[in-house]
Amino acid sequence: MKNTGIFLLSFLIFMLGCEESKNNENNDDSAAAIQVYTGNIMESNFYYNLSTNSEVSSEDTWHISAQIKQVDFGGQSYGMPSIVLGNVYAQLSDSTFNEVTVPPSQTSAWYEDNSAVEYGGIDEIISYNMTSHVASIENPSRTFIIYEYIGHTTYKIQFLEYTDGVVSLQFFAL
Repeated sequence: MKNTGIFLLSFLIFMLGCEESKNNENNDDSAAAIQVYTGNIMESNFYYNLSTNSEVSSEDTWHISAQIKQVDFGGQSYGMPSIVLGNVYAQLSDSTFNEVTVPPSQTSAWYEDNSAVEYGGIDEIISYNMTSHVASIENPSRTFIIYEYIGHTTYKIQFLEYTDGVVSLQFFAL
């Protein structure tokens, strides 16, 4: 009888441990997310292919670019850091990075014009504070969804930080 009790207790501990591990795997993609750091975009533009997980040239297929966008202000032209999306469908999610676990439906609202995320766009990713003269990620908790239709793959992307010309982001294929 004592051996049966020990066996049942051991089995119960084993099952609870497996269930907790399973729940952690499903709810935390940030641990498995791919981290990307650009070079200094004030010196040269950065192009990234999500499918190959690699930096590429502007002539190659790219999905995300961090670059300087020339903006006219007061009769002068200034270079502003900006995120530019390639030939993809994109949308801003209402959920956090870890909450997004499946691709959105094809009928959900996608940007009609990807320039919405560029400097000055309605959902700009990198903004410039005219008072402090500092550029930063507008809201680092936002999650963007990108559908790359050549490989039919959907990614969730979070832009984490912009410091001294370097953008850091994380992404995960859904």
